[in-house]
Amino acid sequence: MTLALGMYRVATGMAEPFAPMILRKRLKSGKERADRVGERLGRTQTPRPDGPLVWMHGASVGESQLLLSVLREVRAAGCDASAVVTTQTLTSAELVGRSASEKVLHQMAPVDSPGAVRRFLDHWRPDAVVFAEGEIGRTC
Repeated sequence: MTLALGMYRVATGMAEPFAPMILRKRLKSGKERADRVGERLGRTQTPRPDGPLVWMHGASVGESQLLLSVLREVRAAGCDASAVVTTQTLTSAELVGRSASEKVLHQMAPVDSPGAVRRFLDHWRPDAVVFAEGEIGRTC
């Protein structure tokens, strides 16, 4: 582990106790839904489907649309794995929610803290991960 990664893990671990307070504030401002706050902390009542599972993450609407397109192509190619798609925003959650099915589940992305991510991974145990991020690699 690099020094920067180690420092990031320590910082997010120290900030983790404040996550519920921040989520409550976001809830009051309409940026979160009360029934989905647990998901942001890595907690869910949705059971993991049997068989292979791909975790796909798109922060916002554009990335989520891209992932849904990729998922359609993967399905057309004959792959029948289930997918849990995580998003950051309510708008992207609604978009993915409209495509939800027995094989495509939506969850709000866990906050970037060791406990929330560990709970998320322990529950879903993805076999593969696909992140779509429009900001990676942009320098101008």
